Amino acid sequence: MAARRVVVWVISSGFGAVCVLAALRLFDTTLDKFAPGNALLVFLAMGALAFIWLDFIFRTDYLRS
Repeated sequence: MAARRVVVWVISSGFGAVCVLAALRLFDTTLDKFAPGNALLVFLAMGALAFIWLDFIFRTDYLRS
């Protein structure tokens, strides 16, 4: 169970980081122009979305019903 929970955290964090990089690339901008606060919001939102689905798929029971 502990290994699955680590996998959920690592993959969701990686997904959030990839989404930030994709947004920067998509809008053809830099982190200075996009604002670090906006990058943090994208990272948290996409990471949370991935976390929810990975919790469901791996049955880690972080989010109990």
